[in-house]
Amino acid sequence: MSGIAVFLCRCFGEINRVIDLDSLQKKSEKNDAVVFSSVCESLCLADDIEKAALRIKESGADKVVIGGCSHLARGGVIIDGLVKGGIKRSAIGLVDLREACAWIHQDDPERATEKAWDLIRMEIAALHHRRKSDDVTVSVCPEAMIVGAGPAGLSAARTLAQLGFKVHLVERGSNPGGMLNLISHVYPSDEKASEKIKVFVGEVEKNPLINFYPKAKINSITGFAGNFKAQLSSSAGEQRLRVGAVILASGARVWLPHGLYRYGKLTNVITQMELERQFIKGPREIKTAIFIQCVGARNQERPYCATMCCPSSLKNAVRIKEENPDARVFIIHRDIMTPGSILEAYYRSALAKGVQFIRFEETKPPEILGTEHVEGVEVFDSISGMKRNLDCDLVVLSTPLIPNNDNAKLAGMLGLQIDRYGFFSEIYPLHPLETRMDGVFICGSARWPVSSDNAIVQGEGAAIKAAALLGRETVSALSLSRVPGEKFGHAAVNAEKCTGCGNCVAVCPFAACSLQKMGRKSISRVNKLRCKACGNCVSVCPNGTVQLPEHDYRAVAAMIKQAFGEEIAL
Repeated sequence: MSGIAVFLCRCFGEINRVIDLDSLQKKSEKNDAVVFSSVCESLCLADDIEKAALRIKESGADKVVIGGCSHLARGGVIIDGLVKGGIKRSAIGLVDLREACAWIHQDDPERATEKAWDLIRMEIAALHHRRKSDDVTVSVCPEAMIVGAGPAGLSAARTLAQLGFKVHLVERGSNPGGMLNLISHVYPSDEKASEKIKVFVGEVEKNPLINFYPKAKINSITGFAGNFKAQLSSSAGEQRLRVGAVILASGARVWLPHGLYRYGKLTNVITQMELERQFIKGPREIKTAIFIQCVGARNQERPYCATMCCPSSLKNAVRIKEENPDARVFIIHRDIMTPGSILEAYYRSALAKGVQFIRFEETKPPEILGTEHVEGVEVFDSISGMKRNLDCDLVVLSTPLIPNNDNAKLAGMLGLQIDRYGFFSEIYPLHPLETRMDGVFICGSARWPVSSDNAIVQGEGAAIKAAALLGRETVSALSLSRVPGEKFGHAAVNAEKCTGCGNCVAVCPFAACSLQKMGRKSISRVNKLRCKACGNCVSVCPNGTVQLPEHDYRAVAAMIKQAFGEEIAL
């Protein structure tokens, strides 16, 4: 015997005080597809779930409809409990009777009950026609490729190597370290950058599990979670790599302010990075230094805050004061951005050491004075309402980080997206180090400008997420889910009916669809490990060739008929 079991939950009176569950039970039992229907006091308690799973098995039902609270409330708990009790996830349908019916329609019980019945019989119809997607399992290559050897990439490489995984660290430059090779000290600890990165570089040089590829260029990346194939060119020649996970830690670069504040025209109008290079060479004799913030940032072209500029100015302003206590140091700003207690204390310590702050409006930017050398800065102080003329012998422009030029190329290879600025826009609120492509992770300034401390932490986090995949011997397509439990399913193509129009290829956001030659025609193929069952391909297929077995056209049609037509036999 096979069929559908229906469980209706009173939710301790939250549902049945509005909805007539007894009438819904009687109607359900009249449905030919339903084996039995039951009203329960609760279904979210462990004992109740266990009893429900046992009764389903005893009845011979192979599918079950749960009428209770939403998945975001306790519905997920009920589903997980039934799965543990031996019920397949694909055989369970959840109908929201509490939030979607009882709570929002409590002033109209009769119509709330009608709506509840519509939802229940629609779910019965969907379950009746639901089929199971064919799963596929692949072996996982227990190696990772990390793109970029800055703080984030080095941190990820060290973490994975310590966990016992082989790492291929690909770097476009000659040496590991990224931007930390270009600066003197890091904030807020004022630790030497070379010392901070030393332990990570040492791991690259000594750990046999880390292969470092300097001056490398990635030519192609193909594949899916557990089995990516990459081709790259490096100083050692051409290499082909097979890895189970890819971590993008490609970093960012500094924007140069050509055309602003007479940069490149007057001597001693320099950027923060150029000042860092001078600090690396040794102390400088500076009498008056002026830092100008938000140069090329927080405007129409780049409306974002680069997060690093203000702390960097505080760090370098304090260093000038420490090397020459008599020096006058000004930070001219639109706003000082120091989020968190640590950076706030950093800002207050700069105040205590004599660094002066002047606020200006965006519409009244400072003017640089001088002919060949910088002689001063004229700025309208928005706090006092007065114009101030400041003599100086050094102007430092704080410019934002901008994306690396190869982000777009990497995104195209992996089926990812970049935002309008050029950073990877694959950010999920609850999974900020993951991308839309399973097995591809992102960290550091490749995703958004961050400090070296944050880059290191994100590198560790990305490595841990990658390790969770690399530690599996095999991975199945249905296990690659964005939510707890199995993936809903994946698209299937009827090869005999496919005309090879390519619509599915054009709209697939996960690069899961492709056209393959079959004799004289091309047909669509779906990579099950990339497919996320979004349904885009189904919606554009002109003859219904592409379907989701769990929710195909038969199920959709039956649901529509149940919702808007008379109750019909399934």
